[in-house]
Amino acid sequence: MSEYLLSTSGLTKQFGHHKAVNNVDLHVKKGAIYGFIGRNGAGKTTFLKMISGLSKPTDGEIQMFGYRNEELKNVRSRISCLIEAPGIYGNMSAYHNLAIKCRLFGINDSKYIENILKIVGLSEVGKKKTKHFSLGMKQRLGIGLALVGEPDLLVLDEPINGLDPEGVKWVRDLCRYYAAQGRAVLLSSHLMSEVALTADNLVIIGQGRI
Repeated sequence: MSEYLLSTSGLTKQFGHHKAVNNVDLHVKKGAIYGFIGRNGAGKTTFLKMISGLSKPTDGEIQMFGYRNEELKNVRSRISCLIEAPGIYGNMSAYHNLAIKCRLFGINDSKYIENILKIVGLSEVGKKKTKHFSLGMKQRLGIGLALVGEPDLLVLDEPINGLDPEGVKWVRDLCRYYAAQGRAVLLSSHLMSEVALTADNLVIIGQGRI
């Protein structure tokens, strides 16, 4: 079995005449953290959306867990992401937001949900409507939603947005723990200093190219 969870070959995304991602080859190993560095508009988020199945490539190939192209639908449940803003229901509690995601994975266990709330530091506000959450609390819940189902590949786009220093350290520790389980983490940021403290591998991207 390949040591790579994810491989891309010539991956490209074009909008009109602009190539947001231009011919990117990347190989992601098990048990590693990959940090995407680049200024806003460099192509980080577009790349992460394509590998997460949220955007279709213009050209190139994605291979994950031995599957490629149309076959990827067989393994989409093994990758999870937090890209841009967390997708949460404001009129529902953190607990019930997680319960909806768990149901999609066939998980009907209140203790499982309570454990995720504990992991992301929201145990005390699990019953509070998320529309009253701070930006940092919403970010923690977004990461919690991404953890449902224990994906083998965790994709986090600017995960430290809105977090205080304690929250930033928590994200760093979470990524390291997750990778230590034999999984892999891809995280993006425009803050090189922070990613350098977390990632095993730095991927610098500019104008759509590594």
